[in-house]
Amino acid sequence: MVNYQYTYIIGDLIVLGLWLFLFLYRKDTRKEMITLSLIFGMAAIVSSYAYMQDWWKPLTIIETPIGIEDFLFGFAIGGISSVIYEHLSNKRIKIKRAKEQKRNLNFLFLISLSAAIFFFGFFLFKLNTFISTILAFIVPTLIIYAKRKDLIKDFILSGILTLFIAIVLYSILNLITPGFFDEFWLFQNIGRIIIFKIPLEEIVWFFLAGAFIGPLYEYWKEGKLINVKS
Repeated sequence: MVNYQYTYIIGDLIVLGLWLFLFLYRKDTRKEMITLSLIFGMAAIVSSYAYMQDWWKPLTIIETPIGIEDFLFGFAIGGISSVIYEHLSNKRIKIKRAKEQKRNLNFLFLISLSAAIFFFGFFLFKLNTFISTILAFIVPTLIIYAKRKDLIKDFILSGILTLFIAIVLYSILNLITPGFFDEFWLFQNIGRIIIFKIPLEEIVWFFLAGAFIGPLYEYWKEGKLINVKS
């Protein structure tokens, strides 16, 4: 059996392989992937400390509480979730000319709101990171839906597809390093409801992350999804 110290980086390499495939497959989604990958890669590092308090404590290859694995995980999931619906539905983004400053402010508000809900929820109101995460993903997603009902398929299917990727990922890791959930997850804090051999919290996290990230770039750029051939 592979040492648990390598479980996290192995998982990262698996999803990075999918990220690279999507990146090379279509040139038109590369900017979107890179942008959101970097944003959520940094977000993963910043939020890691909170998650280690009551959700999980993974081992890293350099034996530090927060490692390169955290950035790589956020980077890969952020990029994949942002374009997976476009790839499988054969869509592309058509962006109209508009005031870039207004777009950027709207996007910054949404990201800042999500971050504020998560960190204030955990550090100020002492909510479990699971609850803080649900609120941090759902609130901005509902704002996107309220303003852009045309993106409903995007965020629902992005959530489902991201969750499917997580199920495959964890299935592979369970074969390579069986028992890693018991080694890393703080079940005394989050409960032990297992579905598809995966903790319920992980299922919720990946679905909501995909639902939030999937339509995020389209919302930011005020873009419309159209068929690739259009």
